[in-house]
Amino acid sequence: MMPMPIDDDALNAFVDGQLPSARVAEVEAAIARDPELAARAAAYRAQNVHLREAFDEWLHEPVPAALIAAAAKPARTTRWLPWAASFAMALIGLVVGWSGRDLVLAREGIPTNFAREAAFAHAIYSADARRPVEVAASDAQSLVTWLTRRTGQTALAPDLTSVGFELVGGRLVAGNEKPTALLMYENAAKQRLTLQWRKQSPGTEETQFRYAVENGVGVFYWIDDACAYALSGTLDRRQLLAVARVAYGQIASAAQSLPPH
Repeated sequence: MMPMPIDDDALNAFVDGQLPSARVAEVEAAIARDPELAARAAAYRAQNVHLREAFDEWLHEPVPAALIAAAAKPARTTRWLPWAASFAMALIGLVVGWSGRDLVLAREGIPTNFAREAAFAHAIYSADARRPVEVAASDAQSLVTWLTRRTGQTALAPDLTSVGFELVGGRLVAGNEKPTALLMYENAAKQRLTLQWRKQSPGTEETQFRYAVENGVGVFYWIDDACAYALSGTLDRRQLLAVARVAYGQIASAAQSLPPH
């Protein structure tokens, strides 16, 4: 018998731990043999992380003192109950709005962590089989010119053929107040990597390589010349580092050859 198709409802239930046990093994097997389905699952997990980070802390916050005081009013003050209820609702709205600000910022393209956002963007776009990029590698010069103009940072598409990856193309992604550039690469096994960069806020001195893993997506990120870079993919740490070193070397070499500002 042909296996049942894995639709969005089943995949979401699997990621949330709500899928009936009879289907768990089936979905796991489908994810293991289908890279696109695996990427969708990773994207759903990344979305869950954003929701938890935005709201979990608020769920454990103590009840505001003003609400406790309002609830403790003597019974004889019942004529003030409608006003107290309105005040309490206003306070709750204020607390929810403030506590959910990170989620709202993320939706508006103002991420709070570059590595996390790079991993999330990688999971979203690398899973797109039809149009993962806006400008294809066949028009590489136009792509570089366009990304340079839109990000305000001289763009370079590193040549990663020495480590087995060919350029697919690139696109713009919503960034932290400024757009983020994204280049996508693919190897013969159809594994994809993304190199992203954006202007960094003034005063940032950190330059060394950092490594993070976000829901199965590894990210090497660094800062150079007031620009933050992130290389993301599902390769193991050693393989990803080898690619990151090649990309970093070419970017640093190109920066040294530019005329002084």
